Amino acid sequence: MTSFLTGRTQQVAYIGQLSPILPVLYGVPQGSVLGPLLVVLYTTELHDVVAKHGVTLHQYADDCQVYASMPVCDSQIAIDRLSKCMADVSDWPDGGRLRLNPGNTEVMWLGSKFCIDKITVLDISVLSVSIRVSDSARILGVVVNSLLSMADHVSSLCRSVLLPASTTATGHQIHHRRH
Repeated sequence: MTSFLTGRTQQVAYIGQLSPILPVLYGVPQGSVLGPLLVVLYTTELHDVVAKHGVTLHQYADDCQVYASMPVCDSQIAIDRLSKCMADVSDWPDGGRLRLNPGNTEVMWLGSKFCIDKITVLDISVLSVSIRVSDSARILGVVVNSLLSMADHVSSLCRSVLLPASTTATGHQIHHRRH
């Protein structure tokens, strides 16, 4: 195990130039068979950090979602719990080797249209960054919307299938050869 994680280096090539070779002090080699297992072992305590705030963690490798479920009238309690939870996750473990990226953080209210329309909060502060509440998010490749319908996912799939087909149809000329 030690030889798998130590003694690694990295170098970047950009526009024909090479950066200096530097040691890799953290992380797991991408694409490795042991990578997902090591991420799970490394983040095992994360569930305890999240649970103490009364919220739930769902994790697949390094992709995490934190959920708080409560009545609409308690939406401010949910915001406070999630904000405090994210601060604790950011402070865990000592030395902060796990970095949260507010740029990849999404906040979404889930429920019926009737309930969601009652929530007036449009921005939430996460680690001193204001995150706009969104109507949908991509979770492990599936587009989930605030109403938990599959409409956004189906639209996304249709766009991904139709865009290449239209590009192919308009981007290539067909030549016929007569014999």
